[in-house]
Amino acid sequence: MEPVWVDLQVNGYAGVDFNAPGLTVEAVKAVTERLNADGTAMFLPTLVTGDPEMLISTVRTVMAARRRYGEVEKAIPGFFMEGPFISDRPGAVGTHPVEWVRPPDLALFERFQDAADGLVKMVNVAAEVPGMPAFVRALAERGVTVSLGHQLAKSPADVEGCIAAGAKAFTHLGNGLSNEINRHDNIIFTALTEDRASVMFIPDGHHLPDTMLKLYFRAVPLRRLVAVSDAQYPAGMPPGEYDVCGAHARLEPSGLLWNPARNCLVGATTPIARMMKLLQERIGITEAECLQIGRDNPRALVGI
Repeated sequence: MEPVWVDLQVNGYAGVDFNAPGLTVEAVKAVTERLNADGTAMFLPTLVTGDPEMLISTVRTVMAARRRYGEVEKAIPGFFMEGPFISDRPGAVGTHPVEWVRPPDLALFERFQDAADGLVKMVNVAAEVPGMPAFVRALAERGVTVSLGHQLAKSPADVEGCIAAGAKAFTHLGNGLSNEINRHDNIIFTALTEDRASVMFIPDGHHLPDTMLKLYFRAVPLRRLVAVSDAQYPAGMPPGEYDVCGAHARLEPSGLLWNPARNCLVGATTPIARMMKLLQERIGITEAECLQIGRDNPRALVGI
């Protein structure tokens, strides 16, 4: 399979976890080769909420792998910080460890950016957190793409400050939020109608029903849609019990990866190439449309 897809959200894959201690240069090379073999040409290692020292060590290891192996440098153009600047409330926090959630902290971000030699390409934040618009503006001024997710923000007024400050996307829309939301005043409708921001989404057959995917494609111009895998390290592993983000997770034979205690998904196990096939088979979009949402739009969103 010729690798063509660009995946902005890869927490791990094939047993390699970017959010656990002990990552090695050889493991980064191995996961890069596996993702390439499964159709992913470029990807952003994604850092969820966690111990900053451990995650900064991960960044340094990935950077060392980029320096040692040309294929890793080609495949990994940067990083996505999905945490820790998110909501700590149930539902919104998802499977992120709540004890590591932090308010906006530019000094903490700069520690990650220094370790990454300036290659933190995208940061996810919760729009309603006090001080977030100023933080978004500071990130945008540094050339970092800001996305909104894992938040309680719901209305256009809730996100306006961050959008006006430079936020350009919504993170895995339809996930990372409460199971019960207002039928009219909710973040899904807000994001679908916000022309200044892209909509990232996970089309793996588990995170969103087909009806929701059809709505996205009918409501949002194609140029604003960005498919991501949100892959976790059990992707490509046998069904069973795993520890993901410091919590118990169960991988079902169907590929569903979830936390029974929190009753929430904890990422995906489907490679983005397979997600593109699912969209063609179940939603009816064309291969050209897949290339736009799974290659061109992701590159444009983060400038790679």
